[in-house]
Amino acid sequence: MTPEKYKQLSIKEFTAAAKIYDSNHAGIYEMCKDDYPPILAELEKEPFHDVLDCGCGTGPMIELLHEKYPEKHYVGLDLTPEMINVAQAKKLSNTEFVVGDSENLPFPEYSFDAVICSNSFHHYPNPQAFFNSAYCILRKGGRLVLRDYTSSDLMVWLMNHLEMPLANLFGHGDVRIRKPAEFTAMAEKAGFTVLTMEKQKGFRAHLVARK
Repeated sequence: MTPEKYKQLSIKEFTAAAKIYDSNHAGIYEMCKDDYPPILAELEKEPFHDVLDCGCGTGPMIELLHEKYPEKHYVGLDLTPEMINVAQAKKLSNTEFVVGDSENLPFPEYSFDAVICSNSFHHYPNPQAFFNSAYCILRKGGRLVLRDYTSSDLMVWLMNHLEMPLANLFGHGDVRIRKPAEFTAMAEKAGFTVLTMEKQKGFRAHLVARK
């Protein structure tokens, strides 16, 4: 499929998901909530003020951050307009939610102290473009905190050759699962220094990189 086709599938999928995303009956999206505490813990290791959440959905990660640090400035970006509509309706102070593409972030250079990305990366047809764009809009010393799927080489191969095509047939915009070494290589190619790249339980990748 073309990159545009993958993105249109994602928009269609998450337009429907927006209706249940914040509920206790979110189905397959329920697992996304497990990534929020580790991201919060990672951010709290260093001072921060301006945070961009890429693939923010209806804004649950920003809600968690806002509840604890309401004085900070948050921006949530998502490709699906209906997700952003739901997020904007929450009317969080010091927070903006915008429709946009994580592969081409619509912000000036040096705008953020941290970029976070939770369970969205495997929907990006051009993942290197995401790393490049994130690097550009971070301030010097800023951090990228990314959590997504990963596993052993064999399991990643099975996911990409069996699970991903099946997901596409069922209308999901999943593109590709990456190996740990691929995360590191793309981050370093963009100019980042990788601080952490861990393969964690639950098929989770945990990447922290500094500009």
